[in-house]
Amino acid sequence: MRLVFFLWLCFIMPLAGCFPAPTTPIPTLEYRNPAARNNPKLLILLRGIWGGNDIFEREGMIQEVLDRKLPFDMVAPDSHFGYFRSETLPIRLHEDIILPARAKGYREIWIAGVSMGGLGSWFFLMEYPEDIDGIIMFSPFLGWGGIVEEIQEEGDIHAWQPGEHTVKDWERYLWAFIKKYLENQKDYPPIYLGYGDSDFFREEQAELAKYLPPSQVMVINGSHNNGTMKQLWKAYLDRLNPLLRR
Repeated sequence: MRLVFFLWLCFIMPLAGCFPAPTTPIPTLEYRNPAARNNPKLLILLRGIWGGNDIFEREGMIQEVLDRKLPFDMVAPDSHFGYFRSETLPIRLHEDIILPARAKGYREIWIAGVSMGGLGSWFFLMEYPEDIDGIIMFSPFLGWGGIVEEIQEEGDIHAWQPGEHTVKDWERYLWAFIKKYLENQKDYPPIYLGYGDSDFFREEQAELAKYLPPSQVMVINGSHNNGTMKQLWKAYLDRLNPLLRR
């Protein structure tokens, strides 16, 4: 199944021109929450490569936050592949969403990223770690596995040396930063990782999970699909309920 998905994506990616060009400011869907009035917090929801930024409403994830009366307004930017291709996602989130949110008085800002959105969360963290208070990653796409094989051959990520790399070699660039994050976790916002035990990218996800505190990792029965995403979302909202309400 992993090979089938790889071949599918290799076919799709050359067609990246079919994705919209990135625009300024980044388009967003906003969801106001009455529970946030006296304790204003913001949750930024980053979509996957398909489905659009309305997927969080369509799949009931917005309603799950409202039902629990968690004190978060929510915003879902249309963070499509064009922002990744142009390497502009971090600055657009920073300038178009986070700076205005801080100016409005939001005291705490979290990011939740699904699949490609999980990758986008890492890219944002590289540039603006001081902007956010926590990250939840669901079934994040973390590369194709070549770097993870290197890491495992060295024994663990602490022994692995990434060597020369630039953002153009994005997978090595990503894992070099993951190494930096894992070796200095106290200097960064916490990451909560969730994925299905049959996910296409579980090898990469499991490698990351090795180095996170067990309380920040959740693995359920599922694959890389909306059903798994929704189950993880509900479970994490319940697990993090006291932290999110503080």
